[in-house]
Amino acid sequence: MDAMMLKSALFYHKEGLTVIPCVQRDKNPAIAWKEYQTRCSTEEEVKKWFGNGNGYNIGIVHREMRQEDGSSFVCADLDHDAGLFAQLRATFPALFTGRVEQSGSGEGYHIPIRLDTLPDFGRDNEGKLRGNRTWKLANGALNLRVRFCQTVVPPSVHPSGRRYRFIQKGNIARLASLDDLITWLDGQLPKPKQQPKPNKAITPPTGDTLIDAVKAAFPDAIAVFQHWGKVHKLEETRDGLKLRGNTGLYVKPDNHEVWYCFGDEVGGGVFEAWGWCMFGQQYDNHRQFRDVLLDMATAAGIDAAAFYRRGDEGKVEPPAPTVDRGYWGKRYQGFWERAR
Repeated sequence: MDAMMLKSALFYHKEGLTVIPCVQRDKNPAIAWKEYQTRCSTEEEVKKWFGNGNGYNIGIVHREMRQEDGSSFVCADLDHDAGLFAQLRATFPALFTGRVEQSGSGEGYHIPIRLDTLPDFGRDNEGKLRGNRTWKLANGALNLRVRFCQTVVPPSVHPSGRRYRFIQKGNIARLASLDDLITWLDGQLPKPKQQPKPNKAITPPTGDTLIDAVKAAFPDAIAVFQHWGKVHKLEETRDGLKLRGNTGLYVKPDNHEVWYCFGDEVGGGVFEAWGWCMFGQQYDNHRQFRDVLLDMATAAGIDAAAFYRRGDEGKVEPPAPTVDRGYWGKRYQGFWERAR
């Protein structure tokens, strides 16, 4: 097994890919791998990692830096397939001109791509480019992994005990961009649900802003997730309150305004929770906050016009350093890193 993994790891290295070791039968890196987001691993490192008998899985890093041929290595990671794989093959045949891999889960596929122009998925609240984006569709989920992340490749062993394998061999497909695919995926997203209107409108005290009125209706993230039907069962864990059935969705136990979703790698406070439920991973707090605020007001039966003041849409800003709202703040960063 070790000889096979070493041979495969060296093969990927010779293709110009950035190889790192991952935990045996796991998807997590076995080393501190941040430096490999800006440099390629060496042949000596690959031999050391995969020739030492640890049985590591093989991970390939998706990094901002281009390879020698001018392309960047990305991966279309399809999970929970219920027809999406066949639909993509029929709609975007260029994706399937190279190798295709199947996950050991039996429900997923990896389509590795050499890409000339990386897509822009916007920035998080720290101003950092988002590394990947997920579309959850009726017939499967597709995660485009482009930067600051890594993908496990054959012949690694899935947590289920089965191997990742090639179902179509060959070179990695080379594409100019994924713009057409992204536009198509956006068009496949389900429309936001119509929000039920309560029988009685909430009447906040005189002088409150629309933001205050909305906060009175939805005081914490759990209230938001209840409204969107995501609270099926709450489970207390060491990582926080887990909302079962939502792919790694947690609420911080001592502050129910703070949440994080490991499946989409997003989190924040009450308004970000609504934005994520409404727009998905692509929610942009700076561009779409006003839409979220008005939608929350409508759902709560609040007369938004009665509270409108010019500039309302700009009142949710990253607070002063002493306040730190959200998982990205210094106060919570260590907590979510430990939970990861």
